[in-house]
Amino acid sequence: MNGRTLKFGLLVTVASLLTVAGCAPQIPDPPTPPYGQPPIVDTSWVLEAYGEPGNLTAALPDHQPTISFGEDNVSGFTGCNVYGGDYISSRDGTIEFGMLIQTEIACLEPGVMEQEAAFMDALRLAEKYEFVNGNLHVSGGGWLLVLSPA
Repeated sequence: MNGRTLKFGLLVTVASLLTVAGCAPQIPDPPTPPYGQPPIVDTSWVLEAYGEPGNLTAALPDHQPTISFGEDNVSGFTGCNVYGGDYISSRDGTIEFGMLIQTEIACLEPGVMEQEAAFMDALRLAEKYEFVNGNLHVSGGGWLLVLSPA
């Protein structure tokens, strides 16, 4: 067998192997483990700061709002009143609060009612939650709530 025939035979063999390899069933990549935010169900939090990201206001001492997450409901203290309602969240960090109802007691201490209104507005506009350095950040609509474990 001369060199030309050998090269041609080798080329045909390699081409055949490549063709067969392309037709072989493909083994899928192993599934990627689910990453995302830990679930927030059965957790409770206390407000540390709120406002626009980069321009947060510290929560008023002795009037810090709280939030506790159940399976699909939420409840807490606004710093003056109590509230409750429902929510949905997903491991991708999305969160949405449904109708939130609250008592309507007026608190006379300076800033308490303003903080309550800001806290409740931030919950109603919430779109995302994430854990940052052990704290819970809830954000959306230009608002950020920074909460620490209760």
